[in-house]
Amino acid sequence: MRNDAPLRFAFRVGWLVVLMVAVAANASDRFVAVPLLVAAAAAWVTWARARRPEQVVLAIMLMGATGAVLTLWSTVALGFVAMAGIAAGSTFDLRRAAPLALVGPIVLVSEFAGVGWSTGIVAGGTAGALAGLVGGLSRRQAREAEAQEARTHLARELHDVLAHTLAALAVQLEAAEAVLDAGDQARLRELLQRSRQLVTSGIDETAQAVRALRDEPVAIAERLEELVAGEVPLSIDGTPRLLPAGAGLALYRAAQEALTNARKHAPGATTEMSLAFGRGSTTLRVRNGEPPQPAAKAPGSGLGLQGLRERLELAGGRLEAGASRDGFVVEATVPA
Repeated sequence: MRNDAPLRFAFRVGWLVVLMVAVAANASDRFVAVPLLVAAAAAWVTWARARRPEQVVLAIMLMGATGAVLTLWSTVALGFVAMAGIAAGSTFDLRRAAPLALVGPIVLVSEFAGVGWSTGIVAGGTAGALAGLVGGLSRRQAREAEAQEARTHLARELHDVLAHTLAALAVQLEAAEAVLDAGDQARLRELLQRSRQLVTSGIDETAQAVRALRDEPVAIAERLEELVAGEVPLSIDGTPRLLPAGAGLALYRAAQEALTNARKHAPGATTEMSLAFGRGSTTLRVRNGEPPQPAAKAPGSGLGLQGLRERLELAGGRLEAGASRDGFVVEATVPA
């Protein structure tokens, strides 16, 4: 989970303390075992806090080696060999992690050859190191997947913000060009002010998209009122409430996409928006009528609605969009 780092660290410290106490309690020669325990614990702390790769490498090697040596007094110390495997796998890729994870087993083999130990200890240490390596690699891959998901989410949000802002800005500038030819200074000033507001709104929406990554709730009713800015009728049914970040942002993007498509494909058509807060769901509905004149075919990839459908499905919702008797309707619902 994204917010469980402190708890995870506490578990790690607890595991280290329990392991040290268990080894010390079972060690036949504590005069030698305790300094090795301190060295193993110091190696773990260095691995957890070090930033330079060479320090991390030395810490993992020391952790595995001291754990292997400590098994001369207590087999419980095999836990340090496994911890070294976890540390290696969660820090480096397989090519670099595998040799580090095998330091402990190599030391165990050397001890076995020198003092005639049981092969069970060597096999157990090797299995622990490899299991730790696999677990560490899995954890590292999970972190990378989460980071990639966050980057993809942010890229999608920024794309949607830019697509809406730039489309609306293009309409304003096109109108400004026509007004400029007509010499209507007052109307031109109004269009330029609106363009400036769109740019400012785009900047604000970018900041809101970043905040959404932090799971901040969305006041969807207020956001939609700001979006339409009195240009499109907005009706609200039910008591407005805050929505979870994913659901609220999905509805907001649905409203943006529907308005952008209406401007692009049905310029001048009547557009209406409604927001209904139900008992267990919230529904947004955007309807536009037929344009006064047949609109020229506007360029588009056709992926906007598909992207919205995927976004709503990720939030547990659904999207329905299609032609009606007198225009086009987009309806988005989220369970919130």
